[in-house]
Amino acid sequence: MSEKNNRWKWLAGGGLVAGLAIAGGLRYYLKEKATPEPDHLTYDEEGRFALKDYLDFWVAETVAYGERREAIRSGFRTLADYIFGRSHEGETIPMTSPVLEEADGEDRWKVRFVMPEGESDATLPTPPSGVTLKPVPGRRYGVIRFAGAPGDYDLETEELSLRGWLRERGEEVDGPPIYAFYNSPAIPGPLRRNEVWIPVALTEPVAT
Repeated sequence: MSEKNNRWKWLAGGGLVAGLAIAGGLRYYLKEKATPEPDHLTYDEEGRFALKDYLDFWVAETVAYGERREAIRSGFRTLADYIFGRSHEGETIPMTSPVLEEADGEDRWKVRFVMPEGESDATLPTPPSGVTLKPVPGRRYGVIRFAGAPGDYDLETEELSLRGWLRERGEEVDGPPIYAFYNSPAIPGPLRRNEVWIPVALTEPVAT
């Protein structure tokens, strides 16, 4: 076989492998997009900003210490061991999104996995030491959406942008920010969905 034919053979083979990789990655991405989230209604939306009314949901929570990115990795591992049945006796728990993170003092972070709809401490497996099941009451959040892998964005900048948008609308902030991450490290940064949530005050109850 000539050198030219060999070159075309390798190019064709490489193209096939790349095409299969892209197709597999797309299927994985679409599967992640279909991961269940807490029930909510979008009250208003403007570009990357939104006001969303979340209904009650339950979380598994752990506390991690240290720099934020290291803390969320540590907290994620602890919670993953719980939902995948590695740290307790009983059934596994389906993965949902997002993973939630909230500062709880200096170098102390609350990391939370959202539990599936309809689950509570009465139906979920008993968590191990270091993991707590907690209800999150329904409420309204101001939300800003942005893409990127860690290092591609600045959470403080995104939070300030959201606070500015809420201030322009006359919304009253009613709690600390929560960081929400929807995708696994396998998803490329530009396709990832990240959010900052800030609770806002309501004169009327959140929709039920």
